Amino acid sequence: MRKTGAGLAAAFICCMLLMGGAGQGWSQTQTVARAHADTSMTLRLAAAPAVVFPLFGPVREAEWSPHWNPKILFPVEKEQVAGTVFTTKHGDGEAVWVMDTYDPARLHIVYVIVVPGMVATRLEILLKAGAKDTTEAVVAYHYTALSEAGDEFVRENAKDDPGEREHWEHALNRRLAEMKEK
Repeated sequence: MRKTGAGLAAAFICCMLLMGGAGQGWSQTQTVARAHADTSMTLRLAAAPAVVFPLFGPVREAEWSPHWNPKILFPVEKEQVAGTVFTTKHGDGEAVWVMDTYDPARLHIVYVIVVPGMVATRLEILLKAGAKDTTEAVVAYHYTALSEAGDEFVRENAKDDPGEREHWEHALNRRLAEMKEK
């Protein structure tokens, strides 16, 4: 039931942000070619998936990403669950994030992220067990621009994303090593 509600919440928020609010009519239909890009990276992490998985949630990401500071709007308990809604700083504005899927059994997380007037992104993280208590994490971004400025944002991120693999892998493995020491 949570997944369905989360999916509906994500769809509603995206529609409202894309439309600029409820004031615009649904009868207007336009097709505008905007930039779209799909990128992915595979991380090799030094712990079992059950240990790694929570570190990709909005609350625990701060343990390995020092600049991560989301403002969680729902739920008030700051749980990592499907349907979590939060914002992060993005330039001079904010990005709205909805955790559409948080499935520890399938080791699968999906976020829908909208920077109003700029870009809509689907971020999917899928983990699988590797050899000897390791994890392989595939992190995939699916960007769609919402404006001309967004077109440039999509092109730049598509070019830069592959270079993030080493940084993410290092930061996560450093945190995992700290967790093992305790």
